[in-house]
Amino acid sequence: MTSRRIALWASIAAAAFWTAKSIAIGLAGGLDKSPLEAPLFFLGLISFVVAVVALGVALTPGRHASVRVAAGVGGFVVGFALTLLVDAAVGSFEAADAERHWVWTEFNLWVVALAALTLAVVVARPREESADAELVLHA
Repeated sequence: MTSRRIALWASIAAAAFWTAKSIAIGLAGGLDKSPLEAPLFFLGLISFVVAVVALGVALTPGRHASVRVAAGVGGFVVGFALTLLVDAAVGSFEAADAERHWVWTEFNLWVVALAALTLAVVVARPREESADAELVLHA
């Protein structure tokens, strides 16, 4: 399995786990009321970390192993920074009162999961130039 496919499937898993977590919270009536909340969060977190590392590696095909490792670490750093940025943005738009609805707490997970999924879909697409290069090589 290539890093592009790993990134795609891991980002799908992260979005699915975090969506299931939100459904469990909603059905339970709020945060910290569902026994599924923590396990689904951690499964989504592991999937997200795998996705962003694999995305970093997928963006450096054919490079030396040290460059690919650095790209994987860079993917992790970018994913972490994106999560912090989205959390700060959501924090600036949330209600001013002390009682915060659980949706605001979950919104940052939805945004970063969708961002990783979108990037993974773009990266996983077959490349047209590589297909043209194969035609030239076979001619």
